Amino acid sequence: MELRHLRYFVAVAEALSFRRAAERLHLSHPALSEQISDLENELGMKFFDRNRRRVELTEAGRIFLAGARRTLVSAQEAVAQAKEAVKGERGRLSIGNIGSLCQAFLPDALARFRQRFPLVEVTVVHMNSRRQIDALLNDSIMLGIGLLGPNRDDESLTATELLQSPICVVCSEHRWPAKRRIPKLVDFRYDDFLTQAPEAAPDYLNLVRTACLRDGGFEPKLLPTENTFDSLISMVAAGRGVLISSEIVLRNLHLPAAVNSYILEDSQSKFELFLLRKKESEPAATVNNFAKILFESVRHLQSHSKEAAHRRGRLYRPGSSRAAKNPPNQPSPLR
Repeated sequence: MELRHLRYFVAVAEALSFRRAAERLHLSHPALSEQISDLENELGMKFFDRNRRRVELTEAGRIFLAGARRTLVSAQEAVAQAKEAVKGERGRLSIGNIGSLCQAFLPDALARFRQRFPLVEVTVVHMNSRRQIDALLNDSIMLGIGLLGPNRDDESLTATELLQSPICVVCSEHRWPAKRRIPKLVDFRYDDFLTQAPEAAPDYLNLVRTACLRDGGFEPKLLPTENTFDSLISMVAAGRGVLISSEIVLRNLHLPAAVNSYILEDSQSKFELFLLRKKESEPAATVNNFAKILFESVRHLQSHSKEAAHRRGRLYRPGSSRAAKNPPNQPSPLR
């Protein structure tokens, strides 16, 4: 039995006429009659009482009609949903990301995606870049947003640069008061550099080491501590050490009054985020659709930042509501 047999049966059952049903189906009367006979013979039951004057449904035919209609509707819905999936309008999307480092743009991208594709079920998981790579390879996630650390040249994955952001140093007001000159990374060569635990953020540790060696010519003293960004900021305020972060993370963050952050304008290092995907001959349409929206959100973020920087003629100390003119050689706290 095939779907066409159900369509033929429903047409005859609704018309109670083989002739009218055949016209509706664009079939010959004998051909339609043969198809119905084949269906009855295959299932071993009679659906129609028929003579020269009329056609009537049997009790089995009435029961079968209700089920046949449901089956045809379900088949139509399945076809429609499959077409939506091909376009990325329906389905699933699982995203790995490195948490707070993506908060400046990821919520906006997710909201835009939800507005355009409300039938896609989205799952967002926080994980470091190494775990993202493993998850992509075993299909636990479909898309990753992370740092591209060393020795990550995996031919089964693609990495597309999503954004670049200047790196910043975050320190206590006591360690580097705002009235001093703009600091350089080498000015903190004797400080402890607060980091997350190595197993939680191995690529971040590599970024800190690379920046210190490249820009300051020194090997940093790393002090692994709690895994949350807020706890690291609290440790900075307590004078336990300094913190390397990115401008994009600190941009809209209200730091405590006792903590300052500075863009390392002379740094050769940049904070780089990449869009990680598995190489596939036919990538899921949901992945392609979200990638486009994600880049839109990043471009919006960058253009908004440039406009805001152009409008602002004053700088302020992070964590403080007091604004002041920015005299020559005054430190440039991150806004």
